[in-house]
Amino acid sequence: MTIPITAITTDMVTSTAETQEFQRQHWFSPAFPVGGYAYSHGIEKAAETGDVRDAASLAAWISGVLRLGAGRADAILLAEAYRRDTLGGWRDVAELAYALGLSAERRLETAQQGAAFLGLIRTSWPHDGLPEWHRSEPIPFPVAVGIAGRLHGQPLEQLITAYLQAFAGNLIAAGIRLAVIGQSGAQTVLANLAPVILPLAREAASASLEDLGAMGFRSDLMSLRHETQATRLFRS
Repeated sequence: MTIPITAITTDMVTSTAETQEFQRQHWFSPAFPVGGYAYSHGIEKAAETGDVRDAASLAAWISGVLRLGAGRADAILLAEAYRRDTLGGWRDVAELAYALGLSAERRLETAQQGAAFLGLIRTSWPHDGLPEWHRSEPIPFPVAVGIAGRLHGQPLEQLITAYLQAFAGNLIAAGIRLAVIGQSGAQTVLANLAPVILPLAREAASASLEDLGAMGFRSDLMSLRHETQATRLFRS
């Protein structure tokens, strides 16, 4: 039996929206190696202390990080980088985003993922407008995403939604590796975060730097304490 195979060519892509959707799914796929699997954003320490111990506490923790901590801040910084169009403007946002990292591990987390993301965009989705970023200058992850999203014409709200969904998914994956939650429960937790992620993306798309602010104190504390944790699976 012969099975017909149809080659997919670029002229079969029928709309800009389809290309943008394909891009977002690629950029935030686990197969896009930005190294997020190496970071738990302090959840590893929270699991050790018992703050995160099951599906319910993990869901509440991640919801808090999204609404009150780094999730919301990242979304606003991504939008700000997206709105700028000069190397100087992007550097200003990058400097602020890096300074907002409240621990050495948080800064390492965002800078390494940002550098990896920008490098992968340069090779897999090249664009003449991509800035040359010196290795000594950290480029936080949300800033790199905002730059790439602007240059490739991504719709801002959908880009932020994809970023936050991937952010939450990575924290849930940390919970799986820490045996806090199983695979099936993890999917339920991520699905139930939609009412948090969608309005947050909508809010951040129209927010400015004046709207920055956070109250994720416990998450920040766990990140700081993780730096001296004796046995660790993750780098943050």
